[in-house]
Amino acid sequence: MSGDKDRYSMAAFVIPIESTKIKTPKELIDEQHPQLYKDFDFMGFFLYAFSDPAKHIDSGEQLHAFASLSPQISN
Repeated sequence: MSGDKDRYSMAAFVIPIESTKIKTPKELIDEQHPQLYKDFDFMGFFLYAFSDPAKHIDSGEQLHAFASLSPQISN
């Protein structure tokens, strides 16, 4: 970065309402591009990510670990 003026940044986060299912849009899934992750309940993942079992998992691997534990949701 360069410049002689102060710059400020602000992070904005959105948390879905309870019982929101995170899904891959159907138009992005086809024979060449299969669905990689199961649909999942956001709050279930959020609570899992901060639970004792998840504390030893690298944050980049938490979604993968949670998805492998979650039951497959019928499409």
